[in-house]
Amino acid sequence: MEIKRYPQVGETLYKEVLDNGLVVYYLPKPDFHKTYGLFTTNFGSLDTTFVPRGSETMKTFPEGIAHFLEHKLFEKEAGDAMNFFGELGANSNAFTSFSRTSYLFSTREQIDKSVALLLDFVQEPYFTQTSVEKEQGIITQEIQMYQDDADFRLFFGLLQNLYPNSPLASDIAGTPQSIREISADDLYDNYHTFYHPANMTLFLTGPFDVPSMATLVEKNQAQKKFGTASDIERAPFKPGKQVMSNSLYFDVTMPKLALGFRGYDTLPAEDLARFEYKLAVQVMLTMLFGNTSSQYERLYNQGLIDDSFGFDFEVTPQYHFVSMTSDTLQPIKLAKILRDTLKSYRIESDFNLAHLDMIKKELLGDYYKSLNSPEFIANQFSSNLFDTVNFFDFPVMLSALTIEKIAHYADRFVKDMCATEFILMPKQGEEDEDFVSEN
Repeated sequence: MEIKRYPQVGETLYKEVLDNGLVVYYLPKPDFHKTYGLFTTNFGSLDTTFVPRGSETMKTFPEGIAHFLEHKLFEKEAGDAMNFFGELGANSNAFTSFSRTSYLFSTREQIDKSVALLLDFVQEPYFTQTSVEKEQGIITQEIQMYQDDADFRLFFGLLQNLYPNSPLASDIAGTPQSIREISADDLYDNYHTFYHPANMTLFLTGPFDVPSMATLVEKNQAQKKFGTASDIERAPFKPGKQVMSNSLYFDVTMPKLALGFRGYDTLPAEDLARFEYKLAVQVMLTMLFGNTSSQYERLYNQGLIDDSFGFDFEVTPQYHFVSMTSDTLQPIKLAKILRDTLKSYRIESDFNLAHLDMIKKELLGDYYKSLNSPEFIANQFSSNLFDTVNFFDFPVMLSALTIEKIAHYADRFVKDMCATEFILMPKQGEEDEDFVSEN
């Protein structure tokens, strides 16, 4: 077992790779009262076209199948796995993103049984065509509910502009039509391809003894047969040409702006450099648009933004983009200001060493506070897991981040980026041009 200590955060992380390929991380937290487990597969909504295990032919499956599979894994012949967790005094849940699917539990009691249940219910699929057809109706209702959510429509409207004709532009849950096309055989094909232990990680944190917990996990996995792991051949991610602007009249009282910047520069291949790239651009955005910036204060005082304003930088090996959103009465004017500020970031007054030092202190403060939450630790660790760096490397990497290094990575992104905007307009404002005025 590999042991890595992080003195900056006072944590010790244990890593073990089992014979079946499962990577297990143990983070003992003696002072915690709760144990949290996260079982994750490297499989998300983007993975719709691939060569199924045991086949030699590339096949495309219906959109939303990863999310559908997540739902169906809880259903067993003997009942619902959530109820089984409840009987142990544990809470359970799951979520699907573009690139991963995670199953989780949290508990203060019967820890060993909860860990075993997490492993067992995920690794023992039970799909029938009858149960699939029942679930199709449930998920269709869920999809229709999201269609009435303004923030959901805003975000996916932006993605459809940024990456048209790609799985990234599609609802993670799919469409009512694509859901109707999913069969039990499709679920088994996806499950056996992506749910092999060699494509998964288990993260456990809480007040447990590591050797005892490791023995439990090892014995659980040794009793199961999964066959030999093989590389998964996925279709390459090939989005269409970016759409510059789009809008939709919707049931909102004020326009909602989503501004996106698609990165066209080549991402660093090395894990450390890619992590550093993401951190540098995120810090640059915070310097320009965070609530300590003069630009934020100016826009807020002018009524161009409100407390809904936010931004993010999404980075994966397949794509990377900046998103900014806000409720605003003048979306076109706001979009222009934000675009111009980002393009000319080097000459902005907020881009200075003193401001960088202030932001570093704030980010480090937030980071150390987050270490009190097992849920936050597990989710951040899993979502930011690269081969050689992880969530616990954040303090060291942030401290070492200079303004010159930020400019180096920001220049790469800004030079080739391409902007797009998506606006939700109030239905009652269909005849009102003031909402889209430059003035």
